[in-house]
Amino acid sequence: MVFGRWSKYLPHERIVSDKPEESGRIEDSGDESSSIDQVAERKNSQEEECTKALSIVTESGTLRDDVPYELRDEAGRKWWKYFDEFEYRANKEYKKSRNWYSFLYPNHTTQSKAERTLLYKLDLMIGLYFLMLCWSKSLNTNNYTSAYVSHMKEDLDMKGNDYINTSVISNVGAIVFQLPFMYILPRFPAHIILPVMDMGWTWFTFACFRAHNLASLRAFRFLLSAFGAAYYPVSQYVLGSWYAPDEISSRVCLFFFGQLLGGVTSGLLQARIFKSLDGVLGYAGWRWMFLIDSIAISLPTAFIGFWVIPGIPSKCYSLFLSDEEIRIARRRNIRNQIKDGVAKSELPSLFSKKLWKKVFGAPTFWVLVVFDTCSWNNMTAFSGSYTLWLRSIPTYSTVQVNNLSVLPACLGFAFVAICAFGADFFRCKWFFLVFAAIMNCVSCAILIKWDVPSGAKWFAFLMTYWSVAPSPCLWSFINDFLRFDPQVKAITWIAIYSISQSTYAWIPSLAWQTEQSPRFKVGYTVSLIFGAIYGLWTFVVLFFYKRQERRHALDNGIILYNSANGEQPPPFVETDLVQVGEYYYLKNGSKVSEYSDSKQLEL
Repeated sequence: MVFGRWSKYLPHERIVSDKPEESGRIEDSGDESSSIDQVAERKNSQEEECTKALSIVTESGTLRDDVPYELRDEAGRKWWKYFDEFEYRANKEYKKSRNWYSFLYPNHTTQSKAERTLLYKLDLMIGLYFLMLCWSKSLNTNNYTSAYVSHMKEDLDMKGNDYINTSVISNVGAIVFQLPFMYILPRFPAHIILPVMDMGWTWFTFACFRAHNLASLRAFRFLLSAFGAAYYPVSQYVLGSWYAPDEISSRVCLFFFGQLLGGVTSGLLQARIFKSLDGVLGYAGWRWMFLIDSIAISLPTAFIGFWVIPGIPSKCYSLFLSDEEIRIARRRNIRNQIKDGVAKSELPSLFSKKLWKKVFGAPTFWVLVVFDTCSWNNMTAFSGSYTLWLRSIPTYSTVQVNNLSVLPACLGFAFVAICAFGADFFRCKWFFLVFAAIMNCVSCAILIKWDVPSGAKWFAFLMTYWSVAPSPCLWSFINDFLRFDPQVKAITWIAIYSISQSTYAWIPSLAWQTEQSPRFKVGYTVSLIFGAIYGLWTFVVLFFYKRQERRHALDNGIILYNSANGEQPPPFVETDLVQVGEYYYLKNGSKVSEYSDSKQLEL
């Protein structure tokens, strides 16, 4: 082989068959072309092998032998069932297979310890890595605000709206350079994409340390954001390929913990660095923050990502997952109808009219665009208004401003955790989206009034992170909507994110003009409006989500009929299924064999 014996320590695509004896890497042989042919043949058959199971295609969909089916009569269905988010997404067996205390680590598919071990490993690899990655990006973003109030404004002669305009220019870089990932995401492995882009991010973070005028700072921030364009869509694409719908919000929560950690550590680090290093070697304190961020944080993150990002179950590159764990991940995706990837040769051309019609012709695309746009533009937490308000108070020194600036982000940890873990525990994302929107509107209303007691103003500022808190629920919704087609998922994710972020590139320049600091009446009004729409629009999203899941009820293990309308159970219930206890299984399937000697079997 090209790399010799040590090649096994480099990430490589895992060729894993459903049959354990056929798994593993192709070893060196005397006939190199023969080995290459074997690899190609096994790669092409990999997805087919991992989805093999006894199945029957009916008019309503495909019946599988590894899925227990619930027969459900919808006669007399209550109106309030509209608010049962998982009504059609999961059957009774799926819901009962998880104890309340094991909601973070269930084993729905295999009922085995190995499935939980897989989740433990995934959390250590991608959960904690994406936390670290998001922390690195957030730290740099927040450093810009911290540096601004730590004399960067004076050093670079920033005036008027230069602060917000520089942020807008930075956002444009991210928006423009996200678009190529519509093509890249389903075709190239994430363990290559993210580290390469991270190296560019690291370089231009270091470049900000050397910025000597506003023009150079803006150029560096633009290019920095361009290299950071990948980490949001790629991370969500990977997370959505490994986790079930009632597991993913908790893992996206780790991602957002990284964002909040950046907000907390930026102010504290800037305060410490400003105090200890300001003027050392002739460099201002705010410059040292960018230097430390690039060399000590961003650079190690790039190297670590190459080894820990596992790719996706169907094209796994992990050095740390066993063959059996990869098989379990694939079976979980089959059960949850998550199609994580297909061969490059099977992907349609990016310029196919049929593909773009499939994306933009779906009403759910536009529903999600509005949803994500409202999420972006109701975020008072990231406006910098709180820090600028602190700076306007003459009794606070620069060090005190940087220290106090972390308070809302610290509370944000609790707010995000409540929404994310609550959504997975109760299998209900919409409630936490609505509740967070209400809290954010209350905060904005107080700040619009402004002339309120000091305690009320402090309360309002400390509540601003409710605008961020439900984001894991939002992204979990989007991942579940897009689980059926990897190419459509990639295009839709990028399109939704780009459209939403593009509005965030110009709305803040109008609503959060630095000259209005510290009051920002227009900004809080805009956030209140978007926050109110965000909460109300959640019910529209819930409608489309439940409509989609009802259409896929059979794939979710639910056989629907309505006796009130004169309907009877579908004919395949009698001809192709057999009842075991309260559930139905495909005849001659593995589950039926398990119960073949049991008195529970009812023919």
